[in-house]
Amino acid sequence: LADGFDRWEASIRAGFTAMIASGELQADTDPDWLAASTLASLQGGLVLSQARRDPRCLRRALDGALGLIAAYRTKA
Repeated sequence: LADGFDRWEASIRAGFTAMIASGELQADTDPDWLAASTLASLQGGLVLSQARRDPRCLRRALDGALGLIAAYRTKA
């Protein structure tokens, strides 16, 4: 299970690293931290949605993750 999460997080991190390199995200963005936070939000939202049988939990978690990512976008 941990290996699967590690691979998934690595793919998310690679995306953020590419966004930093292209100037979409601020140069001082920590892609490791942002990838771990994004994955944690997604997984937490999934668990809550399944436990509560309410897709709004996942939607809220994803909105939060997207808001965090947006905070690191460049102003350009």
